[in-house]
Amino acid sequence: MYKYLTLFFSVTLFLCGCKSDSVPSKFIQPQKMTGLLVQIHLIDGSLYNGLQGGDSLYKYGMGKYLDAFRKFDTDSAQFRKSMQYYASEPDKLFKIYDSVEVRIKTMSDSVNLAQNKQRATTQKADSLKADSVRKALLKPKTPAQKADSVKQAKIRERVMAHKADSLKADLAKQAKTKRAMNSKIDSAKKLKHRKKLNAVPN
Repeated sequence: MYKYLTLFFSVTLFLCGCKSDSVPSKFIQPQKMTGLLVQIHLIDGSLYNGLQGGDSLYKYGMGKYLDAFRKFDTDSAQFRKSMQYYASEPDKLFKIYDSVEVRIKTMSDSVNLAQNKQRATTQKADSLKADSVRKALLKPKTPAQKADSVKQAKIRERVMAHKADSLKADLAKQAKTKRAMNSKIDSAKKLKHRKKLNAVPN
């Protein structure tokens, strides 16, 4: 009799253990739930970093969440019920979130690595470009290049001289115009003064 009781309790404990580890088929299974939660958290991050205000989050976020549900062959109703189930089974929920955290960290590390490589490549290209320009400036000029430089310097000299001459001519013209205006004003004043004198009776 004792052997039968021992066997009964052993089988009962085994069945209970199996039951506690399994998830009813009507709920999202752990592996799929892990992938879905990773996707949802990525969407959350992109929305809260890029948008402000509840209306914007709802307007632009709802479509992304629905796409995530379709990707994992589920919907918001099953997701909500599954979350309620896992909330009542903390051990299972903790295991899922441990996996979610590992996946997100791996993805984040991968993105950071790619960004660092891109940054290093850009810095190297900029450094090579700067070195190339510096070497070109320090490189001795050929006779033809020297002659061209002298020619360009002479052209710049002539242009500057022409500008200076034009400026002098403009200033001289303005001075001449000013003198002519002053002369006219003086003539008008003198004429006006003579008229006043002629108008005074003797």
